[in-house]
Amino acid sequence: MQVDTLRFGTVEVNEEKLINFGDGIPGLEQYQQYALLQFEESYPIVWLQSMEDKGICLPVLDTFNVLPDYVFDIDETDVKDLELTSPEELHVVSVVVIPEDIQGMTVNLAAPIIINTKSGSAKQIVLSGSEFNVRAPVFQQICKVVAREEGDDDAGSVEETE
Repeated sequence: MQVDTLRFGTVEVNEEKLINFGDGIPGLEQYQQYALLQFEESYPIVWLQSMEDKGICLPVLDTFNVLPDYVFDIDETDVKDLELTSPEELHVVSVVVIPEDIQGMTVNLAAPIIINTKSGSAKQIVLSGSEFNVRAPVFQQICKVVAREEGDDDAGSVEETE
C-alpha cells in the first residue's frame, strides 16, 4: 500500500508488516498503527512511521544489532499482552534522539519498544528499576555497525590527539 509521509514522501508499505500498539506509544496514545521504514542512507537507524498521522515518524534502531550486550527481562504481563510464544517472534527497537550535532546522538534504553513479529502487536515498556539511561550516547556504536557492514573495522573510531 502507498503511504504519504512528511519526511519521506510517498512510500510503499507492506500491509502484513504493520505494527499495532494497542495502547499507543506513551505521549502518542491516540496513534496506534505504525510501520518500520528502512532506508539504506540512514542504516542502522530505521523509522517508526505512524499510519494515522504522516507527520509522526520516530527514529529507532534495532537495539541488539547496535548494542549486543543490552539485556533486560520482559515482565510476564507484557509477554502475555504481546502474545509472545518464542524468542524468534521478538524484535526490540529503541527510540533515538538525533540532535543537530549527530555525534551527540542518544538512545532510550530504559523504555524499549517490543514488537511481536508474528502478530504485529507492539508495546513500549518502561523497565522498572532499570540501570539503563533514557539518553545513552550511541553515535560511536552506530559508526561501528556501519563499519562492520561496509567491512571497515576502523570507521567511526575517534583518534586521540596529543
